[in-house]
Amino acid sequence: MSERKLATVRRIAAIDPIPGADAIEVATVMGWKVVIKKGEFAPGSLATYCEIDSFLPVRPEYEFLRKSSFRKMGGLEGFRLKTVRLRGQVSQGLLISAPAGGA
Repeated sequence: MSERKLATVRRIAAIDPIPGADAIEVATVMGWKVVIKKGEFAPGSLATYCEIDSFLPVRPEYEFLRKSSFRKMGGLEGFRLKTVRLRGQVSQGLLISAPAGGA
């Protein structure tokens, strides 16, 4: 049995507003809904999509996840992504700017 890749470079299918939210919007990637900062991505652009259950390292760029996602797993500290609700919108994962030259 092969391991599942929890972080892959994917194309953003759509971006939609979230009613009542000024600073965030929702992106659709592979059928999943992910809350993002407004204006951070555009439809059709590439991004690294981290699926729910991804375990991200403790790094400054992920500190915003500390309150909801900090865990210790197998002696390692990090942030385990889970489905959350932000401003009434379900968010299932995390989008990160794709590396230069992404697929």
